[in-house]
Amino acid sequence: MRYFVEDKEDFCVIKVFVSKRKGPVYEELPALQKGEHVYELLSSPGLALNLAKGDLINIEDPGSPAVVIRRGGNFCINLYAEHIDADTISMLEAEVNSSLGGTLDGVYRGNLAFSVPARSGRDRIREVFNKLKEEAGIEWYYSNIYKNFNDLDDDTLLDWWLDS
Repeated sequence: MRYFVEDKEDFCVIKVFVSKRKGPVYEELPALQKGEHVYELLSSPGLALNLAKGDLINIEDPGSPAVVIRRGGNFCINLYAEHIDADTISMLEAEVNSSLGGTLDGVYRGNLAFSVPARSGRDRIREVFNKLKEEAGIEWYYSNIYKNFNDLDDDTLLDWWLDS
């Protein structure tokens, strides 16, 4: 995935655990180092679950998901499609930015990763992304709101945004 990082000169690229298949799968993300194994994410991920831009994370155990130390106040919203043309990506980016104050953080073919401030409100976020779904036919989901993010049958919410 190609990530967009604004106004950060001293960032590094870290590997965040995604899953185990025949071996561990990692996603590379731009981040600021804040301590030993502790980083602030500069982009929301396209694959790794339970993370978003601004989160302070610990990646001490390379064979396990990152541990969130502090939420950064952003929802990570992922869109997945076979293909999304450049004009549609530009339209999506402009709409999310103007309506929600969000940013397009990563693009890989038909996969997009957005960061949207929690203060935008979940109702407004659903309204904007459901409209985009109707217009462009692209599915979307929140990737950092579920307590048991590795259990697809468990939809228990973290509710971290209630404190944002």
